[in-house]
Amino acid sequence: MTHRAETILNTIEGLLTGLATTGANVQRARVWPVDSLPALSIYKSDDLRSIEDALDNELTRELTVNINIHVKQTGNVETVLNQVAAEIFAAMSVDKTLGLAYVFNALLIGETEPLIEDSQDTPNAQMVSGWLVTYQHSDVSAEA
Repeated sequence: MTHRAETILNTIEGLLTGLATTGANVQRARVWPVDSLPALSIYKSDDLRSIEDALDNELTRELTVNINIHVKQTGNVETVLNQVAAEIFAAMSVDKTLGLAYVFNALLIGETEPLIEDSQDTPNAQMVSGWLVTYQHSDVSAEA
């Protein structure tokens, strides 16, 4: 079996693979060589127990998932970052449970200020789209 957080992250990777702007350039990792841009990297942040548990034999947790948007192009890179962020929002909002029975909801936290490296001929930029996924698992196993 697999920790439910791992399944959630894999599900999000699947949902975001094939977006119009980033295509198959999606990877699960905080840091990875980004050769083909635009691209996404998906990684886990905090995974905290919620104060309110739904049932006595279940734990409710709040997983923060960060989706790092990487772009490189001439012109206004913020426009491309915003386009990718809109595509992420649309894909993540189709089903707030991500199609998983143990997920209550996946909600946008927000997006960070773009980081733009404009010292090169073609500017590189990044922005993080943060999501809070509330899910549940057994009080004796994070896998069930």
